[in-house]
Amino acid sequence: MRRLYFLSACVIIAGCSPLRTSQHDERHQWELTIHEVQTNLDDLRHDTNCFQTEIQILEGRIKYFENALTALKQQDVDKQQIKIDQIAQQLHALEKKWGAFEKRQDGSVEEVKHLSAHAGEVTMALSQCKSRIEELEKEILAQNRRLEALTKLKGNIETLTRSLKTEGGTIYKVRPGDSLEKIAKMHKTDVAKLKQWNGLEQDVIRVDQELKIPQ
Repeated sequence: MRRLYFLSACVIIAGCSPLRTSQHDERHQWELTIHEVQTNLDDLRHDTNCFQTEIQILEGRIKYFENALTALKQQDVDKQQIKIDQIAQQLHALEKKWGAFEKRQDGSVEEVKHLSAHAGEVTMALSQCKSRIEELEKEILAQNRRLEALTKLKGNIETLTRSLKTEGGTIYKVRPGDSLEKIAKMHKTDVAKLKQWNGLEQDVIRVDQELKIPQ
């Protein structure tokens, strides 16, 4: 945008200069100005291409993080399922042992101690499983925050890219007798697109109003 303002200022100053110059000098000056405009437009196109490349890289990183998060969730779910199955089997075995103990009614003190120790191990395993689940939830929450930040960054880059593309158009100052239809025909575009680029809801324009002309 600063480059366009600078170029516009150069064109206005060149056109309003009171100095008398030869036709050759004026033509040379205009050629220099046009060359500078073309150079700045090329720079803008290059910047736009760079931003598009960065967006593609960013999309690839987001996809990578999504795949990694999915794989991490699946791995943790599989591990937890295995542990739950093992605990269920242990509990089932405990129930069998306890039932046998009640039927016998003559179990030894050592067997009772063994069952108590085994129950303590199961309780500890459940506690560890719960702690691990809480850690996984925290990790998933952190991953979601990172993905939200990346998504927001992507939106900002896309907005900036659209802004650069909009700045790549030309500016036309409305003259007496002009209309949107006339200006659109003059620049080989249509009224709807012209209104969209300038945020116009109606066909009313005023003299000296600056309109963005789409490329």
